[in-house]
Amino acid sequence: MDIKELKNTIDNFCRAMKLIEEKSNADADLVEPARAEIAFFGMYIIFDEGSFDEEELGLVEEAAGFKINRNHWNEIMELGRVDSEKNYLSQPPNTFTLMLDVDNLLYEAGEELSAYNAGYEVYKLVGDVLTNIKGFTDEKRQAKLDRFIKMLEDYRRENSKAPEIRDNSTQEKIVIPSKKGVQAPKKS
Repeated sequence: MDIKELKNTIDNFCRAMKLIEEKSNADADLVEPARAEIAFFGMYIIFDEGSFDEEELGLVEEAAGFKINRNHWNEIMELGRVDSEKNYLSQPPNTFTLMLDVDNLLYEAGEELSAYNAGYEVYKLVGDVLTNIKGFTDEKRQAKLDRFIKMLEDYRRENSKAPEIRDNSTQEKIVIPSKKGVQAPKKS
């Protein structure tokens, strides 16, 4: 995937954020904070040994559609929590808490849960692109991405109203035929 496709994916996600903003009559803009959080996530992935590759940082800015002001670097690092994995992984981006709230409302209304998955897919895609941007899988970046994804999944499981998500039973269920009701498949 090239940077243009990644940017289009992020732009589509931000259109969905705009729709949530409009439908919920939110008091604040949801799109720019979502773009900032995606940029901070990209910074978290590419941050290595106290620095960033400037070219990769430019790609993060381009894809996220969020300019990182180098004149306020310390504030950006603190706001984004990207200089410390412990800080960054202490809580999911607000985008995910919002998306989980939307899914909880959808669950209560009996609708299909889809908001969290949209956010999850965007972050996973950004992480995958940045993990493999050098033409090979950077193992340190892959490990950071894996820990981030685990944090998101744990947060969802702990905060979802849907019992199948809380119980981690969203995987395919196996039906075991019993003597009553369901016939066992015939051997061929």
